[in-house]
Amino acid sequence: MSSLFIVTSATNTKFGVFSSNERVQQTLRTFHSVRDKVPDAKILLVEMSGDPLTSEQNEIYQVQSDYLLDFSNSGQVRSVYDQTNNWDIVKNVTEVMMFGEALRVVLHNGFANQFGRMFKISGRYQLTDRFNIELHLAETEHIVVSRHRDSQFLAQVTGGLSKQYMSRLWSWPSNLSQGILDVYGIGLDAMIRRINEGGYFDIEHMLYKYLPANLVTEVAQFVKNVSF
Repeated sequence: MSSLFIVTSATNTKFGVFSSNERVQQTLRTFHSVRDKVPDAKILLVEMSGDPLTSEQNEIYQVQSDYLLDFSNSGQVRSVYDQTNNWDIVKNVTEVMMFGEALRVVLHNGFANQFGRMFKISGRYQLTDRFNIELHLAETEHIVVSRHRDSQFLAQVTGGLSKQYMSRLWSWPSNLSQGILDVYGIGLDAMIRRINEGGYFDIEHMLYKYLPANLVTEVAQFVKNVSF
């Protein structure tokens, strides 16, 4: 069975130094790296911009990806986008919310059954020549993440966590998708609670805390950042 790469994206945003057009091109380079390294894969773009896609952007993404879920300008995204100028909060909360929504769509439509493995890759990152899909496909019952890293924050800031998993690229067998959705639901609640307490809790720390340790395999990961 082929693999599905779920690409998360925020094209039109008030944050960052790049224009929307530059972000479109960077996201297309993400697509191209997946097409190059995994030719039989399908690509699902999950767009979660604070501002809606233009008709031109929508058309480009429709053509260049296999599937598009456009949550840009949704009520959930706008509520976070408009309430704070803290990019870390906007990015983490909106991605956890809308990635969870995307998984609900995938599961509700039986879409996950068409694929053997699901990958999450952050838009504007690219698979490098050292990416080895066989490291993922060999783990038929396990979630594959990059080797854990030390947190850049003091443990009291993150609620006691001193480790994290990078979220830019990871994968899981499609039959674990409901479990992944559950992690995102629990993680969103924990993230909002920690932020309200004045601390910090992002996707990377969430994955380390809530992915079931007995189902996780850590490997070297090879993706490169296009740009910040």
